[in-house]
Amino acid sequence: MRRLLILLTLVLLVGSTWMAFTLGEVVAVENNITVEKNIVYVHVPNAICASLCFVVLLVAGIGYLWTNKPMWDYIGAASAEVGFVFATVLNATGSIFARPFWQTWWTPSPRLISSAVLWFLCVAYLILRTSIQNPQRRARICAVFGIIAFLDVPMLFLSARVMQDMHIANVKFESAWQGAAFGLSTVSILLLALLLVWLKVDILKNKARLESELTY
Repeated sequence: MRRLLILLTLVLLVGSTWMAFTLGEVVAVENNITVEKNIVYVHVPNAICASLCFVVLLVAGIGYLWTNKPMWDYIGAASAEVGFVFATVLNATGSIFARPFWQTWWTPSPRLISSAVLWFLCVAYLILRTSIQNPQRRARICAVFGIIAFLDVPMLFLSARVMQDMHIANVKFESAWQGAAFGLSTVSILLLALLLVWLKVDILKNKARLESELTY
């Protein structure tokens, strides 16, 4: 099953990349910022994946506090780590996109602040996990932190829609091919996120099993 998911993810990633640079390419008519416009095929799916990782972090936190089962802690830790990767790409591509359009790499607008906070919350969560040695105490504290950290996700979603913001609220495409390229890119990156979380959960499970065996 995992090998099939890996193969499917690779095929979709290659296919979406090809489509984004060919049939679905966003061409700038008035200025020479075609490359930056096509970053939308990476930027928006990564924003979706980063947000979904925090949704999983919320569910995992509630699940652990409710059941005290280590599996929920593994899922939360994996989601935070994968969310860190996607949040990093989200903020990096956002800065690359912003420079030619708004003549600045970053500005304290509600959407950009929310995106930056998302990244810092991932960093804080990962630091918190490494600073607490007791597994049960670490899992419980991280579960509470993950639940609280999720509050930034609604802010990220609503900031450009409710508040006055320079950020574009919604992505609009000029052709069906562009919409198809965006959809394929989103699906492929979502599958990549799922695969990374799955692999990380297995690593954490095996690590815990080895530590338990060494203890005895």
